[in-house]
Amino acid sequence: MHLNHIAFYVTNLDRSIRFYRDILHMKVYGPIPLRTLSKSGIILQKVANAPGLIQKFIESTSPHIIRNQYTTIALLSSSGKTYDLVLVEERHPKTNMTKSVEGNTLFGFSCLLSSSVNGEVLAWDLHEAEVDFMWGDPGMDGMVYTKEHSHHSLYISDPDGRIIELIQDGCKDPSCSFIAGINTISLHCTSPDASLRFYLDKLNMHVESDTGSSIPGKRLVWLSTAHGNRCILLYGQTKPDGNPLPAGGFGLDHFALTGCTSIGEKNTDALNISMDPEHLATQPSSRYIKDADGYWIECMQV
Repeated sequence: MHLNHIAFYVTNLDRSIRFYRDILHMKVYGPIPLRTLSKSGIILQKVANAPGLIQKFIESTSPHIIRNQYTTIALLSSSGKTYDLVLVEERHPKTNMTKSVEGNTLFGFSCLLSSSVNGEVLAWDLHEAEVDFMWGDPGMDGMVYTKEHSHHSLYISDPDGRIIELIQDGCKDPSCSFIAGINTISLHCTSPDASLRFYLDKLNMHVESDTGSSIPGKRLVWLSTAHGNRCILLYGQTKPDGNPLPAGGFGLDHFALTGCTSIGEKNTDALNISMDPEHLATQPSSRYIKDADGYWIECMQV
C-alpha cells in the first residue's frame, strides 16, 4: 500500500497551475470542467434551461451533479504516467466566487526529488522565483540536523499556504528529471488517539513514531505501511486551555491509497475521476472510506 494521489481545493486554479508547472516542473492536464467528464453532467447541461422545479429535484437528489457544473480541476503528474495531485476549484453558482480553502485539513505533503537535482541551485532558483520558504518543525519533518536526520529538505509553500517538503536525493532513478512523485501526506486531526485507532484497525497501518506529550501543544504521529513505507503524518494540536484544536474545513477533497484492502463505499461526495490520461471519465471502481475526522480516503485496488 502506498500514497497514490491527493485531491485538494485551490482558490485560484490558474495561479496554482503556474506554480506547480513552472516552479515544480510538473506536467499539467487541464483545466478540465467536471461537467464534461460524466454522463450526468452532460445531461444536466441539456436541462439547464428547464423549469426551476426540475433543477430543484436534481439538486435535492444528486447535489454532486450540480456541484460539478461549477467545478474545474487540473491533474498534475511528475512522471507523465500517473497523476500525483488533483487541484480543484469550485465556484458558487450565484456569485461565481471561488470557495475558500480555509480550515485545518491538509497541512502539507512531501515530494521526492531526483538525485540529479542540485539542492543549492534549486534553493536559489526558488528564491529568484519569489517562492515562500518555510522553516521545518523539529520532530515533524527532519529539520533537526543530527546523525539520524542528516538530509537537508527544502520547505516551501504553495499559493494557498500548504507546506511542501522537497526531499533531496529521494529518488535514485536516473529517468526522473525533477520530482519522482509524492511521498507522504500530513493531516490535521482532532484526536490523535481516535485517528490512530482508525488507521491501525481499518487500514492495518503501523506507528513508526509518536511524540506523545513531548512537544507542548502538538502531537505528531508517523504512520507506515506493513512494508515499512512512511505514508501519513497525523498532526494534532491543543489549545492553551487544554482542549484539542478541531480539524476540518474545505481544504482537502480526498487522498488515495493504492493497495488498500478496505471495502468502503462507492457513492460519496468526494471527486471520483479516472487516473487514465488517455480516457478521462468518471471512475466507479474505487471505493471510499471516511477516517475519524471525516476525510475521504479513496481505496484503489491493485
